[in-house]
Formats: sequence, structure tokens, C-alpha cells
Amino acid sequence: MNEKDKKEFTIDIFQILRILRKYLIPIILITVIAAGATYLIESTLVKPKYKASALVYVQAKKTTDSDTAQLSTSDLNVAKQLVDTYSIILKTHNVLDDVVFKLGNQVSFEKIRSTLVCESVNNTEIFSISYTDTDPRRATDIINAIAEIAPDAIKETVKAGVASVVQYADQPTSPVSPSKTRDAAIAALAALVGSAFIFVLISILDTRVRAVEDLTENFNYPVLGSIPTITADVSAAEKEEEKDE
Repeated sequence: MNEKDKKEFTIDIFQILRILRKYLIPIILITVIAAGATYLIESTLVKPKYKASALVYVQAKKTTDSDTAQLSTSDLNVAKQLVDTYSIILKTHNVLDDVVFKLGNQVSFEKIRSTLVCESVNNTEIFSISYTDTDPRRATDIINAIAEIAPDAIKETVKAGVASVVQYADQPTSPVSPSKTRDAAIAALAALVGSAFIFVLISILDTRVRAVEDLTENFNYPVLGSIPTITADVSAAEKEEEKDE
């Protein structure tokens, strides 16, 4: 990069900084309004959602009191693989229809199935069952109902392993969504970047000449002279003419 290119690049950067400084107040106002509107909307219109979870232990095969050896690595690997199988079983009609009936048809089968999440915990033979709802009590009841039904349902379907409940769900006290502070910060950042980009783009694309600086700074044209602005006091001139008459 030669000296001319460096100079042009520096001038462009300073031009952008001047534009941002010129529109600093509007940019700040847009940023504050976006953050405040997002926080207000989520506080008033968006219902908070609560997540309840239970833990289920997966065992590759049933052990007896006479078994003295611990589970081998292959048994643990089989147990981890069975987590995916058990997750599918828990989302079937055989399980969820019983849950819907037990809760007095408060929630539909489709609603539970679409929101129910089953996943392994830290890649172990323990997996969690989670459900999110706007009612924390209902979320807890659904998860605990599934946890009660799960072992027998799994035992009837899969003969290769068994499952047992490690921990039932406690009623959640704080919502998992919406995250009002986080969303407001994201909205503020997006408004800041977006408004700054729009103001800079509009200013750069606007090639109209309004002042001497537009020629010297934007086009590097020399200014030989300027015509001063003359303001005439029309009313005073008319009075002078009337006196002369």
C-alpha cells in the first residue's frame, strides 16, 4: 500500500467518525428505544415459561445379588445407546396418553410431545426428562407423571435393559424464558450497529454539496473563493424609499 492509498484510507475512517459523531444523539436514542421496547414487550406480552426436569438411570441389564463383578465398559456403552431408544418410547402414545389421562386432560398429547426433551447427562447412562410450560405446577406434574410411568413402559417395550428414577422434578421457581435482560441487550446492540450503518451509508451516498468542507474533505477540490450570503432587510429598505418620496 503506497502513501496515497494510506492517506485515502485514513480520510475515509475520519469521515466515518465524523458522521457517527454528527448522528451520535439519534443513534443513542434509537438504541435506548430498541432496548426499552424489547424489555417492555417481553415483560407485558410474553408469558414466562418454567422448566421441570427429572433424572432417570439406564441400566444395560438387570443385576442380581450374586453378581460380584461391576458393569463392564461395554455394558455402559449399551446403556448410553439405550438412552435414545428410551427417549423415543417416552414420546409414544402408550406413555403420553396415560399422562394426559392422569392429569385430567389439562394438556394435549401433541403439546407434551412437542415440548418434551430427553437427553443424556454428560454422556453418561443417566438421562434427563424435561418439560417447559407457562404453569410451573403443571410442568412439574407432567414430568413426575412421566417419570412414574416410564420404568414400567420401558420394561414392557425393551427387554435388554431397565430404567429407574433417580430424581423426581421439583417445582421451578424462576422462569427459563424470556430472558428480558439478555434480549434487551441483543436488541440494543442490533439497533446500535444497524442505525450507525444506515446513517453512515446515507451520508456517504449523499453527494450534494452544502458547504466548503464537502469539496475539500470529500472530493479534494481546491476552493478558489466563495460567495458570501447577503441578507437584506426588505422592510427597512421600503421605509427608506417611502421617506425619500
